[in-house]
Amino acid sequence: MRRFLLGAAVGFALGWALAVRASRPGPEVVVGPRDEALGGLLGAMARHPSARRLGRVVDLASERGLRAVRRAREEIQQRLVADADDVSMN
Repeated sequence: MRRFLLGAAVGFALGWALAVRASRPGPEVVVGPRDEALGGLLGAMARHPSARRLGRVVDLASERGLRAVRRAREEIQQRLVADADDVSMN
């Protein structure tokens, strides 16, 4: 039992360390506020309030789309579940 717990603890620690290392961005990735990294007209457009509103609209649309997909999936699953009354056993 002790060997199992020790192995589990070592495995968890190694997995955690590898996950932290893998999730770190590479040296070529710029980390920080994107508005400052963008210059000129592109940066000005990204900071504009309408661009932020557009982002919220896109998020809302994708959320509604996911809800529609989930509803369709549930309806299909309900159709696939066959009751004895619905299916002829001939």
